Amino acid sequence: MDGNAASSREFESYLYAITHDLKSYSRAMRVIPDWIVEDLGKSNATLPSEVADHLSMLQHYARGMDRMLDGLTDLSRVGRLADTPTKLDLRPALCHAWDTIPDTQGFVANFDGAALAVIAPENDLQRLLRALLDNCVRHHDRQVGRIAAFATRQGDRVILQMADDGPGIEAPYREKVFEPLHTLFPKDDTGFSGLGLTISRKVVSTLGGVIRIIDGPAQFGRGCLVECDLPAA
Repeated sequence: MDGNAASSREFESYLYAITHDLKSYSRAMRVIPDWIVEDLGKSNATLPSEVADHLSMLQHYARGMDRMLDGLTDLSRVGRLADTPTKLDLRPALCHAWDTIPDTQGFVANFDGAALAVIAPENDLQRLLRALLDNCVRHHDRQVGRIAAFATRQGDRVILQMADDGPGIEAPYREKVFEPLHTLFPKDDTGFSGLGLTISRKVVSTLGGVIRIIDGPAQFGRGCLVECDLPAA
């Protein structure tokens, strides 16, 4: 391992340790306001509306911190705590990842076009697929939507494409969205951590590939199309 790689691993170990400790503080910020309200209720005391609003705001920001810390923890684990690479079929891996995505009511996902296998660490591949699928759902501008995955063989690589029929991402921002903590809209409004596509890029990079956003799929008429390459089985 060269010096740069060793320094990167050391930084990621520190990042993991720091985010792990910070989670206990963010959890306290979420639950202590509930305890305050509960204690006041037992004392038959009425909480002024302004104070209640401030406690609610505290919990809102604590939840945002939780999401950010979860993302940073996942980012620090990519590659460093990866499973042994093995042959993995993309379609069942996508189905498994889809089952972990919250708030998918109204969305239809089709993975029939991804019937190829790759060689990858199972936990890192799941991080990649969850991040891509979650990005399709969270950034959609409608209550209903369509998502599809396609895989094609290209030499010793598998080209994986993830498509949705959401609002898409304009060309000037397609590189920017892969940067850590970057979101197209304010985090306070969206609740996004801005780390999903960063995690995706790191996973693909550790597997020797590249990831990019290209023009949306013609079959949907609109949307976002993310393309990456993975080692073929």
